[in-house]
Amino acid sequence: MDKKEILVLGAGVSGLSCGILLLRQGYKVTIWAKDLSPNTTSDKAAAHWYPYLSEPKDKVTRWAKFTLEYLKNNFIADPKSGCMIRKTTEIFTHQAADPWWKEATHNFRRLPSKDLPEGYTDGYQFDGILSDTSIYMNYLVEMLQDLGGNIVQKTISNIDQALNKFDIIVNCTGLASRELFNDNLLYPVRAQVIKIKPNGFDEVIVDDEGPNGLCYIIPRINDIVLGGTHQKNDWNLEVDPKDTEDILRKAGNINPQFKNVEIISEVVGLRPVRDEIRVEIEKFGDKTVVHNYGHGGSGFTLSWGCAQEVVTLVNSL
Repeated sequence: MDKKEILVLGAGVSGLSCGILLLRQGYKVTIWAKDLSPNTTSDKAAAHWYPYLSEPKDKVTRWAKFTLEYLKNNFIADPKSGCMIRKTTEIFTHQAADPWWKEATHNFRRLPSKDLPEGYTDGYQFDGILSDTSIYMNYLVEMLQDLGGNIVQKTISNIDQALNKFDIIVNCTGLASRELFNDNLLYPVRAQVIKIKPNGFDEVIVDDEGPNGLCYIIPRINDIVLGGTHQKNDWNLEVDPKDTEDILRKAGNINPQFKNVEIISEVVGLRPVRDEIRVEIEKFGDKTVVHNYGHGGSGFTLSWGCAQEVVTLVNSL
């Protein structure tokens, strides 16, 4: 029996990952999206593997581990993917416990004090994977299209517009699910980042809880991303000069290499945060929506794990 055509809503990393895995399962896939790459929220992301603002812990750990393995096995060897292994270091000014997602990591190790920036007393490191969105997003678009998927730029204001044409819909609309599905558990956490010219620094470093938190330094292929902000329920998409000043100050405090930098661009995105990521089936009469949204700051970190869960749910129908 021929497998049905499925509509995926959203062309960010979640929508593209779901579309690719569904196509590989033999489904026909069409994507409708308000924004296409390079104008999606995903394109603005720093996109290094690191579970952030995502619950529940057990599912996030499982999805994150699946994604890390999938990226390592399928993309690292292809330079056209924009994916690379990056040492990732988180630093603290106090004795810190291991992260709750430790079991999902590769080569996790605690760091001696001599390997920490000045003023920091504890830290750990693991081998993470960075997906340079300036390359990776288009790589996924081309992969989906090569598999026979179709992408249409289309905005809908009511889910009935999709249900009238498709029996099965995969919802990867992120924050738009707040209005589209009346989900008031979903809210934005504003993220502003700066892209600067490379300066030779080649590992990811994060201070989430310390005196320079939130700060992250993420070297990509053609730039370095400096962040960031964590502004709950802030819908402002305009660049704030004060945030830029704070980001540069904190990065310079962690490493003197960032005291004098050349800014390429400044970008603002809104993380779609929810008390729990929603990956589940919702019925609309004889039609079905499979939800996949609310990933917080972990969209890339969980992308393939959540997409595989979506495939399992679709196959169960």
